[in-house]
Amino acid sequence: MKTQRVTLLVSTEDKRRFKKLAENHGVSTSELVRQAVRAYDVSSIGETRELAALTKELREAIPSMRKAVRSATAAAERAVANIEQRRAAR
Repeated sequence: MKTQRVTLLVSTEDKRRFKKLAENHGVSTSELVRQAVRAYDVSSIGETRELAALTKELREAIPSMRKAVRSATAAAERAVANIEQRRAAR
């Protein structure tokens, strides 16, 4: 495989992070970057957007979900109280 050099300008902190990640994975910094580029798929941008839309939808649904859970809890508590009253009446 013929290789070519690519020069990247990164912050000192990013360079440290790259080096540490590479060491933790037992590869060179260059190999880490190559693997990251291969793993980064253009479709991941679409997936990220889809996840963002789903997250928004879930966040919007949470208040009604909480209300439904509170309602179900109250109904269960009433049922338990009713059962306890019937047992006590025996």
